Amino acid sequence: MSSDRSYGQFCPLAMAAEFLCNRWTLLILRELLLGSHSFNDISKGVARMSRTLLSERLKELTKRGIVSKQVSEKTPHAEYRLTQAGQALSSVVFSMADWSQEWLQIEPSLENISADHLMWSLRRSARHHSSLPNPFIVHIYLSDQTKEKQNAWLVFKNEQVDLCIVDHQFNVDVQIEASTRNLTCVYMGWTDFKEAIKNKEVIFRGPSQYTKVAQQWLGRSRLANIKKQPKELQVS
Repeated sequence: MSSDRSYGQFCPLAMAAEFLCNRWTLLILRELLLGSHSFNDISKGVARMSRTLLSERLKELTKRGIVSKQVSEKTPHAEYRLTQAGQALSSVVFSMADWSQEWLQIEPSLENISADHLMWSLRRSARHHSSLPNPFIVHIYLSDQTKEKQNAWLVFKNEQVDLCIVDHQFNVDVQIEASTRNLTCVYMGWTDFKEAIKNKEVIFRGPSQYTKVAQQWLGRSRLANIKKQPKELQVS
């Protein structure tokens, strides 16, 4: 650690903060903890981070012994896995997220939402449901985005869920239409799912046998059940 980036303290918190609090580092750890292992998958979870900077951060985390880079003959691409020390950071990363969900005001995070991150998050929360056909295709239309960011497809197949941003002339089973803000609020649990549908903040189009169980197959953030503190106690 160079002297200009060091707090110059022997305090363990200070020593950890010197690299954990670098921009994007905690989000990279979040992606690894949530199961992303390829460079491309990690990059999708930090969509606004340059690939060059991501490469640098992964090299630093590998050098420190928090991440291991693994190369297999079975795949041409390297995989990144958390070491035992990296896995031990799960309580740190998720506790920070839990605190934020409970105590931080939501408005600042809704001012400049990354549609790419929302789509990747929805793909991660989506779950197979016994009532769905195989395959099952969901078209998500974000009404407030530019043409390049408006459309995405969740492909449920063989109990796996993939995200596609290119139209392959899918035979769509259900379409979801919403603004990025409204869909984010539902995903995060900031807006009640049924209320959002009732108020047409999120619109589901498709057979009722699929739309009536939409909350189960679409899923929500793991933070959605954490209750917000009263507004007068929240911090910005």
